[in-house]
Amino acid sequence: MQISLVGAGYWGSKLQKELQTISDVDDVEIIDIKDGKTFKDINFNNVILATPAWDHYSQTLELLEQGKNLYVEKPLALTMQECLSIKSRIKNQTLMVGHIFLYNDRVKKIKELLPSLGEIQHVEMNRLNWGRFQTKISTLHSLAPHDVSIIDYLLGSFVFKDIKHSGHKFSGKAQNDRDEFEFTCNGIPVKFNLSWYYPEKVRTTAIIGTKGMLFWDEEKKTITTTTDIWNNDRMNYEPKIELHKIDSNPLRNELNEFVECVTHNKQPLSDIYNAIDVAKNLDLLFKSLSHN
Repeated sequence: MQISLVGAGYWGSKLQKELQTISDVDDVEIIDIKDGKTFKDINFNNVILATPAWDHYSQTLELLEQGKNLYVEKPLALTMQECLSIKSRIKNQTLMVGHIFLYNDRVKKIKELLPSLGEIQHVEMNRLNWGRFQTKISTLHSLAPHDVSIIDYLLGSFVFKDIKHSGHKFSGKAQNDRDEFEFTCNGIPVKFNLSWYYPEKVRTTAIIGTKGMLFWDEEKKTITTTTDIWNNDRMNYEPKIELHKIDSNPLRNELNEFVECVTHNKQPLSDIYNAIDVAKNLDLLFKSLSHN
Protein backbone atom coordinates (compact mmCIF):
# COMPACT_ATOMS: atom_id res chain seq x y z
CA MET A 1 0.00 0.00 0.00
CA GLN A 2 1.10 3.54 -0.77
CA ILE A 3 0.31 6.24 1.79
CA SER A 4 0.58 10.02 1.74
CA LEU A 5 1.36 11.42 5.20
CA VAL A 6 0.16 15.03 5.39
CA GLY A 7 1.94 16.82 8.23
CA ALA A 8 5.39 15.90 9.51
CA GLY A 9 5.46 17.76 12.82
CA TYR A 10 5.53 16.34 16.35
CA TRP A 11 2.93 13.62 15.81
CA GLY A 12 3.48 13.22 12.08
CA SER A 13 7.10 12.21 12.72
CA LYS A 14 5.89 9.45 15.07
CA LEU A 15 3.47 8.22 12.42
CA GLN A 16 6.22 8.24 9.81
CA LYS A 17 8.49 6.13 12.00
CA GLU A 18 5.75 3.62 12.82
CA LEU A 19 4.64 3.27 9.20
CA GLN A 20 8.12 1.93 8.40
CA THR A 21 7.38 -1.13 10.57
CA ILE A 22 4.21 -2.18 8.73
CA SER A 23 4.96 -4.80 6.11
CA ASP A 24 1.94 -4.02 3.92
CA VAL A 25 3.02 -0.39 3.51
CA ASP A 26 5.31 -0.16 0.48
CA ASP A 27 5.78 3.57 0.12
CA VAL A 28 5.16 6.68 2.24
CA GLU A 29 5.37 10.18 0.82
CA ILE A 30 5.59 13.20 3.12
CA ILE A 31 3.44 16.22 2.32
CA ASP A 32 4.37 19.07 4.63
CA ILE A 33 3.63 22.79 4.32
CA LYS A 34 7.09 23.60 5.70
CA ASP A 35 8.49 22.07 2.52
CA GLY A 36 6.23 24.24 0.38
CA LYS A 37 3.93 21.32 -0.50
CA THR A 38 0.14 21.41 -0.85
CA PHE A 39 -2.65 18.89 -1.41
CA LYS A 40 -1.91 19.15 -5.14
CA ASP A 41 1.34 17.28 -4.43
CA ILE A 42 -0.47 14.21 -3.05
CA ASN A 43 0.16 11.25 -5.34
CA PHE A 44 -1.45 8.38 -3.44
CA ASN A 45 -5.07 7.43 -2.75
CA ASN A 46 -4.57 6.66 0.96
CA VAL A 47 -3.93 9.67 3.16
CA ILE A 48 -3.04 10.14 6.82
CA LEU A 49 -3.88 13.65 8.03
CA ALA A 50 -1.68 14.81 10.92
CA THR A 51 -2.21 18.56 10.69
CA PRO A 52 -3.44 20.98 13.41
CA ALA A 53 -6.88 20.12 14.81
CA TRP A 54 -8.47 23.36 13.61
CA ASP A 55 -7.66 22.44 10.00
CA HIS A 56 -9.08 18.91 10.09
CA TYR A 57 -12.63 19.74 9.05
CA SER A 58 -11.89 21.68 5.86
CA GLN A 59 -9.00 19.42 4.88
CA THR A 60 -11.04 16.26 5.44
CA LEU A 61 -13.83 17.58 3.20
CA GLU A 62 -11.34 18.45 0.48
CA LEU A 63 -9.68 15.03 0.57
CA LEU A 64 -12.98 13.16 0.64
CA GLU A 65 -14.02 15.14 -2.43
CA GLN A 66 -10.85 13.85 -4.12
CA GLY A 67 -11.94 10.27 -3.32
CA LYS A 68 -9.17 9.57 -0.81
CA ASN A 69 -9.24 6.93 1.93
CA LEU A 70 -8.54 8.86 5.11
CA TYR A 71 -7.06 8.40 8.55
CA VAL A 72 -7.50 11.69 10.44
CA GLU A 73 -5.80 12.39 13.75
CA LYS A 74 -8.10 13.30 16.64
CA PRO A 75 -10.29 15.22 16.77
CA LEU A 76 -11.94 14.64 13.40
CA ALA A 77 -13.48 18.12 13.74
CA LEU A 78 -14.20 20.63 16.49
CA THR A 79 -17.99 20.16 16.61
CA MET A 80 -20.52 17.38 16.13
CA GLN A 81 -22.17 19.39 13.34
CA GLU A 82 -18.88 19.38 11.42
CA CYS A 83 -18.60 15.60 11.94
CA LEU A 84 -22.15 15.15 10.59
CA SER A 85 -21.22 17.27 7.58
CA ILE A 86 -18.20 15.03 6.98
CA LYS A 87 -20.41 11.93 7.26
CA SER A 88 -22.64 13.24 4.46
CA ARG A 89 -19.63 13.48 2.12
CA ILE A 90 -18.31 9.94 2.58
CA LYS A 91 -18.87 7.74 -0.45
CA ASN A 92 -17.23 4.37 -1.00
CA GLN A 93 -14.22 5.33 1.13
CA THR A 94 -12.55 4.44 4.39
CA LEU A 95 -12.63 7.17 7.03
CA MET A 96 -10.87 6.43 10.30
CA VAL A 97 -10.24 8.75 13.25
CA GLY A 98 -7.15 8.65 15.47
CA HIS A 99 -8.81 7.62 18.74
CA ILE A 100 -5.64 5.76 19.57
CA PHE A 101 -6.70 4.41 22.96
CA LEU A 102 -9.31 2.20 21.30
CA TYR A 103 -6.31 0.27 19.93
CA ASN A 104 -4.52 0.09 23.27
CA ASP A 105 -4.49 -3.45 24.70
CA ARG A 106 -4.46 -2.06 28.22
CA VAL A 107 -7.82 -0.34 27.58
CA LYS A 108 -9.20 -3.61 26.21
CA LYS A 109 -7.99 -5.36 29.36
CA ILE A 110 -9.73 -2.74 31.54
CA LYS A 111 -13.03 -3.46 29.77
CA GLU A 112 -12.48 -7.15 30.40
CA LEU A 113 -11.85 -6.48 34.12
CA LEU A 114 -14.80 -4.12 34.71
CA PRO A 115 -17.31 -6.85 35.73
CA SER A 116 -15.01 -7.91 38.60
CA LEU A 117 -15.41 -4.42 40.13
CA GLY A 118 -19.17 -4.74 40.60
CA GLU A 119 -21.37 -1.74 39.97
CA ILE A 120 -19.21 1.20 38.85
CA GLN A 121 -19.52 4.12 41.27
CA HIS A 122 -16.94 6.64 40.07
CA VAL A 123 -14.28 7.22 37.39
CA GLU A 124 -11.48 9.79 37.57
CA MET A 125 -9.07 10.45 34.70
CA ASN A 126 -5.90 12.54 34.79
CA ARG A 127 -4.19 13.83 31.64
CA LEU A 128 -1.52 16.25 32.85
CA ASN A 129 1.89 17.39 31.60
CA TRP A 130 4.20 20.37 31.12
CA GLY A 131 3.08 21.41 27.60
CA ARG A 132 2.31 21.32 24.81
CA PHE A 133 0.61 24.68 25.30
CA GLN A 134 -1.95 25.56 22.62
CA THR A 135 -3.28 28.98 21.66
CA LYS A 136 -6.01 28.09 19.13
CA ILE A 137 -7.73 25.25 21.00
CA SER A 138 -8.39 24.48 24.67
CA THR A 139 -7.25 21.54 26.76
CA LEU A 140 -10.68 20.13 25.97
CA HIS A 141 -10.09 19.68 22.24
CA SER A 142 -6.37 19.04 22.63
CA LEU A 143 -6.49 16.41 25.39
CA ALA A 144 -10.05 15.31 26.21
CA PRO A 145 -10.88 13.50 22.92
CA HIS A 146 -8.77 10.65 24.31
CA ASP A 147 -10.69 10.49 27.56
CA VAL A 148 -14.12 10.91 25.98
CA SER A 149 -13.38 8.07 23.54
CA ILE A 150 -12.21 5.85 26.42
CA ILE A 151 -15.34 6.56 28.47
CA ASP A 152 -17.47 5.88 25.38
CA TYR A 153 -15.71 2.52 24.94
CA LEU A 154 -15.85 1.46 28.60
CA LEU A 155 -19.23 2.79 29.73
CA GLY A 156 -21.17 3.07 26.47
CA SER A 157 -22.30 5.84 24.14
CA PHE A 158 -24.38 7.86 26.58
CA VAL A 159 -24.93 11.61 26.67
CA PHE A 160 -22.94 13.34 29.41
CA LYS A 161 -25.19 15.03 31.96
CA ASP A 162 -24.94 17.26 35.07
CA ILE A 163 -21.74 18.85 33.76
CA LYS A 164 -19.68 21.12 36.03
CA HIS A 165 -16.49 22.89 35.03
CA SER A 166 -13.63 24.62 36.81
CA GLY A 167 -10.77 26.30 34.94
CA HIS A 168 -7.49 27.94 35.87
CA LYS A 169 -5.14 30.33 34.02
CA PHE A 170 -1.86 29.79 35.87
CA SER A 171 0.19 31.28 33.01
CA GLY A 172 -2.11 34.26 32.53
CA LYS A 173 -2.59 33.37 28.85
CA ALA A 174 -5.89 33.36 26.97
CA GLN A 175 -6.47 29.62 27.33
CA ASN A 176 -6.97 27.83 30.63
CA ASP A 177 -3.90 25.85 31.66
CA ARG A 178 -6.04 23.44 33.66
CA ASP A 179 -9.64 22.36 33.18
CA GLU A 180 -11.62 20.07 35.45
CA PHE A 181 -14.90 18.57 34.31
CA GLU A 182 -17.33 16.61 36.44
CA PHE A 183 -20.36 14.91 34.88
CA THR A 184 -22.36 11.71 34.81
CA CYS A 185 -22.31 9.07 32.07
CA ASN A 186 -25.25 6.66 32.31
CA GLY A 187 -25.62 7.79 35.92
CA ILE A 188 -21.96 7.14 36.80
CA PRO A 189 -20.01 10.14 38.17
CA VAL A 190 -16.91 10.89 36.07
CA LYS A 191 -14.16 13.49 36.49
CA PHE A 192 -11.58 14.69 33.96
CA ASN A 193 -8.47 16.59 35.09
CA LEU A 194 -6.75 18.16 32.07
CA SER A 195 -3.66 20.35 32.11
CA TRP A 196 -0.56 21.33 30.17
CA TYR A 197 0.77 23.24 33.20
CA TYR A 198 1.92 20.44 35.48
CA PRO A 199 5.41 19.34 36.60
CA GLU A 200 5.08 15.70 35.58
CA LYS A 201 3.51 13.67 32.80
CA VAL A 202 0.52 11.90 34.35
CA ARG A 203 -1.81 9.59 32.46
CA THR A 204 -3.89 7.73 35.05
CA THR A 205 -7.42 6.45 35.51
CA ALA A 206 -9.08 5.25 38.71
CA ILE A 207 -12.31 3.26 38.56
CA ILE A 208 -14.19 2.59 41.80
CA GLY A 209 -16.80 -0.16 42.04
CA THR A 210 -18.91 -1.81 44.71
CA LYS A 211 -16.73 -4.95 44.71
CA GLY A 212 -13.33 -3.57 43.74
CA MET A 213 -11.18 -0.82 42.33
CA LEU A 214 -8.87 -0.40 39.35
CA PHE A 215 -5.93 1.93 38.78
CA TRP A 216 -4.41 2.33 35.31
CA ASP A 217 -1.09 4.10 34.88
CA GLU A 218 -0.44 4.48 31.17
CA GLU A 219 3.07 5.88 31.71
CA LYS A 220 4.04 2.73 33.65
CA LYS A 221 1.94 0.56 31.33
CA THR A 222 0.27 -1.11 34.31
CA ILE A 223 -3.21 -1.87 35.57
CA THR A 224 -3.71 -2.65 39.26
CA THR A 225 -6.94 -4.21 40.50
CA THR A 226 -7.97 -4.28 44.15
CA THR A 227 -10.79 -6.71 44.93
CA ASP A 228 -12.24 -8.38 48.05
CA ILE A 229 -12.42 -4.88 49.50
CA TRP A 230 -15.18 -5.67 52.00
CA ASN A 231 -15.30 -8.02 54.99
CA ASN A 232 -19.03 -8.16 55.63
CA ASP A 233 -19.88 -4.51 56.41
CA ARG A 234 -16.29 -3.49 57.18
CA MET A 235 -13.48 -2.43 54.88
CA ASN A 236 -11.01 -5.24 54.25
CA TYR A 237 -7.52 -3.87 54.86
CA GLU A 238 -5.92 -6.95 53.30
CA PRO A 239 -7.68 -6.98 49.91
CA LYS A 240 -6.61 -8.98 46.88
CA ILE A 241 -4.24 -6.87 44.76
CA GLU A 242 -3.23 -7.92 41.26
CA LEU A 243 -0.79 -6.15 38.94
CA HIS A 244 -1.32 -6.48 35.20
CA LYS A 245 1.60 -5.35 33.03
CA ILE A 246 0.51 -5.40 29.42
CA ASP A 247 2.71 -4.57 26.45
CA SER A 248 0.99 -2.78 23.60
CA ASN A 249 1.84 -0.57 20.64
CA PRO A 250 -1.44 1.33 20.10
CA LEU A 251 -0.14 3.47 17.25
CA ARG A 252 1.06 0.43 15.31
CA ASN A 253 -2.25 -1.34 16.02
CA GLU A 254 -4.14 1.69 14.77
CA LEU A 255 -2.14 1.99 11.55
CA ASN A 256 -2.50 -1.73 10.90
CA GLU A 257 -6.26 -1.30 11.30
CA PHE A 258 -6.27 1.48 8.69
CA VAL A 259 -4.33 -0.64 6.21
CA GLU A 260 -6.59 -3.66 6.80
CA CYS A 261 -9.79 -1.63 6.49
CA VAL A 262 -8.70 -0.06 3.22
CA THR A 263 -7.47 -3.39 1.83
CA HIS A 264 -10.56 -5.41 2.78
CA ASN A 265 -13.18 -2.62 2.71
CA LYS A 266 -13.89 -3.04 6.44
CA GLN A 267 -15.34 -0.56 8.91
CA PRO A 268 -12.78 0.64 11.49
CA LEU A 269 -13.54 0.67 15.21
CA SER A 270 -12.90 4.43 15.28
CA ASP A 271 -15.19 5.19 12.36
CA ILE A 272 -17.36 8.22 11.61
CA TYR A 273 -20.06 7.05 14.03
CA ASN A 274 -17.52 6.80 16.84
CA ALA A 275 -16.27 10.29 15.92
CA ILE A 276 -19.82 11.67 16.10
CA ASP A 277 -20.40 10.06 19.52
CA VAL A 278 -17.19 11.61 20.86
CA ALA A 279 -17.89 15.02 19.30
CA LYS A 280 -21.41 15.06 20.76
CA ASN A 281 -20.05 14.90 24.31
CA LEU A 282 -17.14 17.22 23.56
CA ASP A 283 -19.74 19.78 22.45
CA LEU A 284 -21.54 19.45 25.78
CA LEU A 285 -18.30 19.82 27.75
CA PHE A 286 -17.32 22.82 25.63
CA LYS A 287 -20.66 24.45 26.35
CA SER A 288 -19.90 24.27 30.08
CA LEU A 289 -16.42 25.65 29.38
CA SER A 290 -17.93 28.57 27.46
CA HIS A 291 -20.27 29.40 30.34
CA ASN A 292 -17.31 29.73 32.65
